[in-house]
Amino acid sequence: MGGIAAGVCEHIGMREAMEDAHAVRDRPGCFSAEVFDGHYGPLAARTAAAFLIPCFWSLHSREAKKPDDTRRSDMELLRDAYMRTDEAILARGIMGGTTAATLLLLGTRFLAANVGDARIVIGTAGGSKLLTMDHRPELPEEMARIESLGGRVMHLDIPRVQGELAISRALGDAHLKPYVSAEPRIVEGWLGRENDWAVLATDGIWDVITPAEAILASRESSDPQEAAELIVSIACWRGAHDNMTVIVLDLRGCTRELTRSSMEISAIHEG
Repeated sequence: MGGIAAGVCEHIGMREAMEDAHAVRDRPGCFSAEVFDGHYGPLAARTAAAFLIPCFWSLHSREAKKPDDTRRSDMELLRDAYMRTDEAILARGIMGGTTAATLLLLGTRFLAANVGDARIVIGTAGGSKLLTMDHRPELPEEMARIESLGGRVMHLDIPRVQGELAISRALGDAHLKPYVSAEPRIVEGWLGRENDWAVLATDGIWDVITPAEAILASRESSDPQEAAELIVSIACWRGAHDNMTVIVLDLRGCTRELTRSSMEISAIHEG
């Protein structure tokens, strides 16, 4: 989709292997960016990066052939793509899992989805707005869901599902089903002139940088690639040890002429 420039920066941090993955795709009328943070190996993240958005577009093409009054919404299709990506990871026998954060721009409409603790933040006139929510097992609603299924949240160094995973939603993780859910949280809305930059990143960044700081660093940079590299540099300087992946989007080319001044959120699917 015209008017959007992207910058990407990755860093292994202090880990022995890189388990993050990402994808950026641009097609007429649609732009997508995604980050994935794998655990127990990189295969789940790599599979999700290759599968999720192509799955969405396959589903979208099928729906387009149906009568208007029977078509599923884009939010429903994105949820379905997440669930099918989870199934694809399990079907391949991959034992690991991955967090995910997806920003889908359809003209001036957006969908922001996530499982786990990868985040998406967007610049606003008031500073910034987080479009995702970290799925932590200690959250009352997440703990209640896990325990209702017969699982446990064990408080070791930090709360963990079955004493293992520090997030309560992810793609994959066959050995932790059904306690770890692939159900995404999805926010749908409309962009406004106020939306200048967006940042997607895995938790290696968010361990040491706030969403507001990420937007500020973007605004102080000359282009999105410089911004992505600056954010990673700041994280490294602050002692980040995890894998890090950052995608910075300069949205000004597609938002500066909008008649809508402020971003509007029209629906939220909590999952």
